Amino acid sequence: MDIKKLFLSIAAVLFSRRKFWQDFFTAGSSAEQNLQKDYVLPVIAMVQLVKFPLVGTPRLAMYAALATFMLDIAALYLVTGGMFRLLDSGRATASDTDAAALAAFSLTPLWLVEPFYFLGEWSWLFAAVAAVYAVVILIDGMNELFERNPLPLRAPQANASLLLVGVSIALFIVERGIIRLIDTLHV
Repeated sequence: MDIKKLFLSIAAVLFSRRKFWQDFFTAGSSAEQNLQKDYVLPVIAMVQLVKFPLVGTPRLAMYAALATFMLDIAALYLVTGGMFRLLDSGRATASDTDAAALAAFSLTPLWLVEPFYFLGEWSWLFAAVAAVYAVVILIDGMNELFERNPLPLRAPQANASLLLVGVSIALFIVERGIIRLIDTLHV
């Protein structure tokens, strides 16, 4: 995916999420696209590069970027695994790639607000807004998915939202801990 398409995808996820999910599920792009390589890794890497000037010291910035990069990937796999399990327990006919897309695109606001975690006391506000917006993106995606593939049982939107919020809170707490650790180190 080229840089223009990446930024257009980010803008579509954030600002026209319903149309994005409709286009995503109707175009069949979920089967043709490697989301981790084409979308997730560039977004997370771009956010890590934005953090470098905020940390100040190149060595500490590199350590912080590596640590938070691994945390973001771990959060992605945790949410993706939860989506697989929730869709499987609901007997959905959705593919594994659809569940991975729900996780990858709904985590976008959380990744994009990470540079604001350096604001200190106000960082929790950005994290809370990002978590709520991530749930909105997830619910829109699940609604679109379930319109195309109806579930025989109760839809798992509530459980998926709870999973996403729990992972968001854990991610915020650990990243704030890393930022505090970096602030105490004098290199």
